[in-house]
Order: sequence, then structure tokens, then C-alpha cells
Amino acid sequence: MDDTTAREFTLDYDPGEIRFGRGTVGDLGDLLAARGLASALVLTGANVGANPDVMAPVEDGLGDVLAGVFDETTPAKTLGAALSAAERVQAEGIEAIVAVGSGSSLDTAKVASALGSYADPAAAAEHALSTGSVPVADDGRPTPVIAVPTTLAGADLSVIGGVGLTLDADADPSEIPSGGVSSRRLMPTALCYDPDLFETTPRSVLTASAMNGFDKAVECLYSPHATPITDGTASRGLSLMQSGFAALPDADPAPSSSPTPSRAWSVRSTASPPGAYRASIIHAFGHGFSNDYDAHQGTVHGVLAPHVLRYVFSEVDGRRALLADALGVDTAGKSAAELAEAVVDAVAGVRDDLGLPTTLRELAGLSQGDLPAIAETIHEDSLLADAPVEPSVEEIRGVLERAW
Repeated sequence: MDDTTAREFTLDYDPGEIRFGRGTVGDLGDLLAARGLASALVLTGANVGANPDVMAPVEDGLGDVLAGVFDETTPAKTLGAALSAAERVQAEGIEAIVAVGSGSSLDTAKVASALGSYADPAAAAEHALSTGSVPVADDGRPTPVIAVPTTLAGADLSVIGGVGLTLDADADPSEIPSGGVSSRRLMPTALCYDPDLFETTPRSVLTASAMNGFDKAVECLYSPHATPITDGTASRGLSLMQSGFAALPDADPAPSSSPTPSRAWSVRSTASPPGAYRASIIHAFGHGFSNDYDAHQGTVHGVLAPHVLRYVFSEVDGRRALLADALGVDTAGKSAAELAEAVVDAVAGVRDDLGLPTTLRELAGLSQGDLPAIAETIHEDSLLADAPVEPSVEEIRGVLERAW
């Protein structure tokens, strides 16, 4: 890739208001009132919805603005769940959605927001089943969303989301086709990052989500949409995350580790603006395991990212020098091949600091015989369109075999 400082570029990015700090959710009611929003539906999953350490401060912060709780989101991110939420918002005249939890809840909120822009959300959902996407109505207003993330994967500062294309709440996740939603109008109007809530998340979930967020920063740097601005943000984010993530696996982390969420979103601020999503091949590999296997995307990333990067560097430069600098690699006297391997080692080191698995064989329910079909799925992933390489199915399978 050419040096971005020598190229013309455009960066169109308009994030919602970001609030970070302990007790931030205590201001949710005021935050909504300042936007003229008089009622809100909390949208979350069953586990978070049953956790008083999360829900009590959120509900207290909303006060009289709280119109109810919808706790039916799942990792499958089904269209049916989003439709149920959208219909409740419409039927009860609710003015906003407060999405609390992991990426599945945040993505479901985006889909519900998009459906809410239609006079007939059910008809819009039926149409989405055939098209694979949920557009925002040209003449409608998406429901405003306030994001309250409790993981580090990066679905919060984003205008895109995934959706499972089914209206059946009991559908087998492995049989649900994937779709998406994308519109600049779906950026959350505000985002609350409260370390008190992050600390309620199981460490295994938090560490896996951290790896997912980390890889977004990696992929920002070799994205065809990279700019000097995203380079600076991603590089600084990688440095901060590399130094801060080692404390995440601790059951009782030191107070000095509390800025970790801010380290993670420091890079996401330029990861997914409209029309220029900057995640690519590592995330495409992760998507190959998203339906049929009970493994967090970040866990899969931890195994695969070093192997995928090694493959990328075998084919193209991949801006390895910039990655090396961001990751604190000593570049003096290193050949291009040595620099690439040092970057791979640094990424593997972050994975190891997070305590994530190192081989695919460690993932429950996965057999080596599954790899050919997974390679086919990865090859069809839309994110490969923005990858720095064009891998064949055989090359993808080779990466998977080396990770086995």
C-alpha cells in the first residue's frame, strides 16, 4: 500500500456523544432528556438482563424515562428479536432504545432502530428475509439508540450490524443465514462507557471481545480505506491496548487497568464509518465459525490472527513496518521477512496475555474434518472484498490447517 500521506483521502465520520467514566450510566436520564427523548426501552440479553449489578445502575440512571426492558437478544442476533423490540417501541410510543451488553444486543438494537423507521416494521422484516439486508426507510426516522456496551468487541461506535435472517426464535443457529444492516443514520446518538459495568462481564467474555477489538485496529492499518487519520488512531490504539490488555484476565484487576475500555474505543472511532468499513480478512476468517460452533468470535480471532497475518505478509507488504512501530517492535536491522514475523509474534503475544486458546483443536465441537466447509464459507464472506489479498479456498484451508 502506498504511503497514505502521499494520497488524497476522505474521512466522513460523525460519531455520537461519548461519555466515559465510573457511574456514567447514572446520567442516562439526563442524556436522553437533553435530546428531547422522554422514554426508553432497555434492550439486552437474558444474562445481562438478570444481572442486577448491570441493570440496577442502568435503570436507576434512566429513572422515570425507563419504559421497560426487552431482554430477548441472543448471539444469533435474529431479525425476529429485532422486530419484536421494534414493534414494542412502536406500539407503546417509546422514543428511544438503550442497548446494554455485548455486540449481539448492540447489533440487534441497530436492526430494531432501522425497522422502526417504517410504518409497518413487520413488512420491512419480511422484505429483509428475501434481500438479506435491513435498510433505513428513506422517508422514516430510525429509533434513536443509546449504546451501553459491556464488552470490547466494537459493535458500539459503528453504523453497521449483523443480523440472523429468521423470524423464528427457536431456529437452529447453524441454519440461520446471515444478513446485515448499514446506514450512517444508525450511529448511536450517544455512548456510555462505564468501567463499573465492564467489570461485571465474565473475564472469558471480556478477554475474547478484547481480541476482536484489537484486530479491528490491526486491520485498519492495511485497509484500502486507510487514511493518515485512521493510521494515527489505530496505531495509538494498538499501543494502548497492547499495554493494557494483560490485566484483563485477572479476576480482580488493579484499579490502574480500569481505562481499558477507553483504550479499546480509541481505535474504533475510525473503524467503521459509512461506506468504508475497515475490518477485512481476519474478521472474515472469524465469520467462518460464527454459526455452527459455540466459540466467541474473539476466541477464534486469537487462534487465527497470527496465522492470517503470516499469510498476508507472505503475499503483500501489509504495512508491516507501521504495524511493527505501533506494536513496539524493534525494527533496527530487520529484513522484511523478520519484521513480518516480529509483528506476528507481537499479535500472538497479545493473544497469550489475554489467555486465549492457541489452536483450533481447542475449540469445542470443532473437528479437523470441518475445515474444508469452513474455508468455503470464509471464501464467500463479503469482508474479503476489502482484504489486501485475494485468497483462494485452498489458501484459506491451508491457513486453517496450520492453525489446527
